[in-house]
Amino acid sequence: MLRVSAYSNRQLLAVLRGLRNLDRETKKQLRPRLKSLVQTAWQAELAERASTRLEQRVLVSTARTAVSDQNVRLKSASVGRSLSGGLRPSESYGPVEFGAPPRVQAVRSRRRGTPYTTKRNVNAPLRPSNRRGYVVFPTLANIIPRVLAMYVQTFVRAIHEALEGKQ
Repeated sequence: MLRVSAYSNRQLLAVLRGLRNLDRETKKQLRPRLKSLVQTAWQAELAERASTRLEQRVLVSTARTAVSDQNVRLKSASVGRSLSGGLRPSESYGPVEFGAPPRVQAVRSRRRGTPYTTKRNVNAPLRPSNRRGYVVFPTLANIIPRVLAMYVQTFVRAIHEALEGKQ
C-alpha cells in the first residue's frame, strides 16, 4: 500500500483544510466529478502498462477508484467476483503483478497410476519475478502526482464556481 501524506505538501494541506469549510452541496458535486477524472486516468495508465491479456483482465478491468473528502483510493484486483475462467483477481493478483519463478517439474501419472516427473514450465504465461511489480506499482508512481494535481484543480474550480454562483 502506498500512502501520500498531506503534511508533506503545503498546497495539499491547504486544500484539505479548505474542504472542511465548503458547504455540503458543493462537496457532493465535487466528489463524482473528481472520481470520473481519476477513474479514466487510472484505467488508461494501467492499460498502457499491461502487456498481456491476463494482466488486462486481472489488473486493468478490475481497476476502481474511491473518492472522499480526505482521500482518493486507487485499487486494482480487489474485485472478489471470479472471472470467466474461475480466476479470482483478489486472490491471484500476486503472480500477475509481480511475476513468478519458472517451475519446471510437474508430477504426472500414467494410466496405471505410476507417478513420473516431467520437465515443463508451468508458469510460462507469467513474467519473471520482480519485487517492484510490472503494472500497478509503476503506474502508481506515475499517476500519484497527476491525481494530486487533479484533486487541487477540481477543488479550486469548485470554489470558484461556488463563489460565482453566490454573487
